[in-house]
Amino acid sequence: MHKFWVVFSQVYKKNLHSGSWLFLVLSPLVFAGIAGLVGYFVAQNVAPAQVAVVSPAPALSQAIVKTSDGDVHFRAYSSAKKANAALNRERLDGVLTVTTTPVIGARYVERSNADNSVDSTTLTATLSRLKLQQTAASLHLGAPQLAALLSPAKVTTKTVAIEDGQQVAKNSSAAAVNRGFAGVLTIFIMVITMVYGSILAQEIATEKGSRIMEILLSSVSATTQFFGKLAGILALLVTQFLAYVVAGGVAWFWLRDRDFVKSFLAHIDFSILGSQTTLIAVLFFVVGVMTYAVLAALTGSLVSNQEQVQTAVMPISMLGLAGYFLALVAQSGNSPLLQVASYVPFLNITVMPVQLALDHVGFGAAWLSLGVAVVFLIVFTWVVVGVYRSNVLVYSDANFMKRLRTSFSIWQAERRTKG
Repeated sequence: MHKFWVVFSQVYKKNLHSGSWLFLVLSPLVFAGIAGLVGYFVAQNVAPAQVAVVSPAPALSQAIVKTSDGDVHFRAYSSAKKANAALNRERLDGVLTVTTTPVIGARYVERSNADNSVDSTTLTATLSRLKLQQTAASLHLGAPQLAALLSPAKVTTKTVAIEDGQQVAKNSSAAAVNRGFAGVLTIFIMVITMVYGSILAQEIATEKGSRIMEILLSSVSATTQFFGKLAGILALLVTQFLAYVVAGGVAWFWLRDRDFVKSFLAHIDFSILGSQTTLIAVLFFVVGVMTYAVLAALTGSLVSNQEQVQTAVMPISMLGLAGYFLALVAQSGNSPLLQVASYVPFLNITVMPVQLALDHVGFGAAWLSLGVAVVFLIVFTWVVVGVYRSNVLVYSDANFMKRLRTSFSIWQAERRTKG
């Protein structure tokens, strides 16, 4: 057991201080911080458009001024001459000239270099309300009659998800949150599995290609080394998550009282984060990382020199990209191909969580797929440990697939001999 911890410590500490791993951990935090600061300063500097209102009826101008909001700030001017002078000095973004005869109409002039552009639909909506009030007054309609005329038809909406043949109520924003969750999950699983798989493959391939592996295996068994390296890489992943938890806690302490954060969170249904869907996604992620790490150990043990390290990483990248593209297709709909891929090892790790998040499949199918992934991981690990033990010191100039077939043949021969 002591030798296991020695291998584990060596792999963990070496990669923990490497520049590539530190960049992997810090780059998302730096990018998130920059994006957050840019968004914050942009939000602080956004000011409403300044629009002059010119009308022969002062009461009408004041009525329009009262409709000012966070997007448009109306200012009454007594004459078009003064308003245009202010526009020429770039103190205004636009001038709205309103006529009252025979009915309310308007002409809007806007600077091409205005700091804030005004949507014409906003002006149309404002004037339409005033025109409606003018028309109601000409028809001698009272306030109750006008209110009844303006009262819209009431439509109630309810969002449901179909789970095991039953309708389950969902928040109206649940679909958007689920789609966002599925998109983030797709990228996250692909990046983590490919990156950490590549780290392990390069770790083993470099040691074997430089002949250091022969020295290591003279004092540590191949099996102990295999699981020690695997545990070291997984410990790096846990460390990365802990770093993000700490960073998230610090960011939340600073952001929780910000108005724009409160308004954003108020319209989002985060119930999915505490649901069975998230639990299954986390389990798929754990199983996926371990499966790709085992594959990485296998491919890394097949190289003969350092120049072949990229060859060892190629199967990991190909499988990771295949799962990623299928998950992207799953976000636009379901298909027989996706239904099959949801149970195929390596692919189901990415595809099934997305299918579940988008309500394309039920929990029963997701648990079944997870069971397939776990069984495959156990069998695959057992096979790879045997192949790794018999192949890690074998050097060959044959192509990758031939070396893989040869490695399996050696392992099977050893099993028959022991049997």
